[in-house]
Amino acid sequence: MEKKLAVWLVQRRLARDVDEGLEFAAALERGECTEAMVEANRHNMDAMAKLGKVTQENLGPYMQEKLAMAKKLIAFWEENPKDTNAIFFFKAYGEKFGEERS
Repeated sequence: MEKKLAVWLVQRRLARDVDEGLEFAAALERGECTEAMVEANRHNMDAMAKLGKVTQENLGPYMQEKLAMAKKLIAFWEENPKDTNAIFFFKAYGEKFGEERS
């Protein structure tokens, strides 16, 4: 699941690349918000619009909300693989990891 979350984070510009996405997904699963997450999202327009100044204190809950949304969407896409968003997500996943699903 961490690989899928990493791809989702990159697609939503919450991580700059898949390696960073993997790092962030693992931290979020542990309930952590790292300084690297803050740095990566300091100029993220969506985060700034919702949070104002992006800090470790306010980014943590924001990223947890995003993580919960990602899990719901990925589960939906797995159940509905012909959904347009599922097609694009799993295509990106395959490009990043050389596999369709795992």
